[in-house]
Amino acid sequence: METARLVKRNEVKVESTWDQERLYPSWDAWQVDFDRAVSGLSELSEFTGKLNQGPQRLRNWFDTFNKYYHQVYKLWKYTHMAVIVDNKDEKAKGHHNQANSLYAKFFTVTAFAIPELQEIGAELFEWVGRDPGLADYKHYVDNLIRLEAYVRSAEVEEILGMIDSPITSVYLTYSELTNSDITFIDAVDSEGNSHPVRQSSGPPSGLLSPDREYRRTTWESYSDSYLAMQNTLASNYIAMNQYYQMEANIRGYDSVLEMRLTPSNLPVEVFHNLVDNFKKHLYIFHRYWEVKRKIIKVKQIHPYDIWAPIVDQTPVIPYHQAVDWICKALAPLGDDYVGIISRGCHEDHWVDYAPNEGKSQGAASALAIGDVPPYIYLTYQDDINSFSTLAHETGHSLQHHYQNQHLPFIYSDFRTLSSAVAETASNFHQAMTRQYLQTEKHGDRLFQIAILDEALHNLHRYLFIMPTLSRFEYEVFDRLAKDEPLNASILNSIMVDLFSEGYGDTLEDDPQRTAITWAQFPHLYTPFYTFQYAVGISAALALADGIYSSKPDAADDYIEFLKRSAAMYPMDAWKLAGVDMSRPEPIERAFAVLSNIIDQLEILAT
Repeated sequence: METARLVKRNEVKVESTWDQERLYPSWDAWQVDFDRAVSGLSELSEFTGKLNQGPQRLRNWFDTFNKYYHQVYKLWKYTHMAVIVDNKDEKAKGHHNQANSLYAKFFTVTAFAIPELQEIGAELFEWVGRDPGLADYKHYVDNLIRLEAYVRSAEVEEILGMIDSPITSVYLTYSELTNSDITFIDAVDSEGNSHPVRQSSGPPSGLLSPDREYRRTTWESYSDSYLAMQNTLASNYIAMNQYYQMEANIRGYDSVLEMRLTPSNLPVEVFHNLVDNFKKHLYIFHRYWEVKRKIIKVKQIHPYDIWAPIVDQTPVIPYHQAVDWICKALAPLGDDYVGIISRGCHEDHWVDYAPNEGKSQGAASALAIGDVPPYIYLTYQDDINSFSTLAHETGHSLQHHYQNQHLPFIYSDFRTLSSAVAETASNFHQAMTRQYLQTEKHGDRLFQIAILDEALHNLHRYLFIMPTLSRFEYEVFDRLAKDEPLNASILNSIMVDLFSEGYGDTLEDDPQRTAITWAQFPHLYTPFYTFQYAVGISAALALADGIYSSKPDAADDYIEFLKRSAAMYPMDAWKLAGVDMSRPEPIERAFAVLSNIIDQLEILAT
């Protein structure tokens, strides 16, 4: 049962928080470093017009870029860590705005570099091949030359860099609206008891209750609170997307989808293959909801029933038990790999898992750059969903850790990292953990049912919700490209139509409230991030199967994938790990996994 009051941040036990002081001992120390960075960025400008002076100059440029990228990221990360765990900390918010501005200035000051390097052209390959100090930049140079057609003059690139800060503020406005300003009325259970409804990155906790009235009133409270702000949320979202459409036009891309996928050389056909497979396999979800309807014994299943538990008492999994199981599940990857997870989750305090008032929705793993570890934040609730989320985020963190150990910092540029590859690592951990618990037959029959239920929640999110949101984005950007009108009502209408198709006749929708789903996902502020979850989980399931079926060199290949994937194109990285994502089979297999889990659920639940 949810507690009536969350503790304030200063009441949280230190052992359940991350070691933020590892970066800076105080705001005063942060400010000293901030002032040093502001004055030092001019060192980057000294390279303007000089990058064509040979490999030595180029190596000096990369070294200087990496130095300041690390410094700026560290400054930003410290402020972000403070804000994300306590969105009522006004001092932290002020410093976070400073850090965002510094980030924008950094990209503005360095905007000259890409056009200059592209002007050098093919000679860069000779420099990289001749100078051992540049060997790690071969992929960077290859990508740079490949993207030359989409890079504009230094002046235009500088302007686009300057726009970065106000565009970031559009997302910050969304975050403030949904994390600080939005309020929810209490949900009410079947006995008339009130329960607080809180912000969530997944289904609000009330939707996980066995009490159907509690689920229904949670669904209504959560949706209605977003609907009350729909016009502001729509205006904000449309403004963000107008910027992306403008940038795509300026750079000469055919679409925002192409602009998002081209930097990582991910073919747009991967998107369309996913959508086609999603529509082809919708019947599997219809079957899932029908099985669930029978298990929870309702005449008609509704959206608020999708997450209903199918066991009377869900397993209690404390944080340290979760870490232990994750480590045991990943044991096939070796003691070194497991040791990194264990130390990060325990003595090194990478993870901030305490529930507290003012903590932002969601869960995430940070990039690791230099002495900044791959910190994780989430709200851990001692349940199987929290356990799964922790497994997911440690997957990200291990990839970030290995990347930081083996590649220059320039490969950590979030603008060119592949979301689909990132989501492979995270979902790989979930798949391995689930396989371990099933293989070892942990717990009793009800525990095994709970594992299947969590797996279905996860697959529902990544193979149903995310592709549906992807289709929504595709329609929104298509309308923007055609200069067609957009407003809250139109966004809602698009969303309703897509869910109506997805639900079919199996599930009785609540279209007025389903309509606002688009506003509940911050993922949409990074265009076409959503579909890459589905691609990533498809690759992850194939790789986990390779490990558990003792495929030769599968573990070594996977670790090599973590080390090198940021300096490879996604298709090549997946092949290195052992899966060919240019073919439809991995995605088709993911839907087969979904179908198989439904089969198991039917057997265990009867």
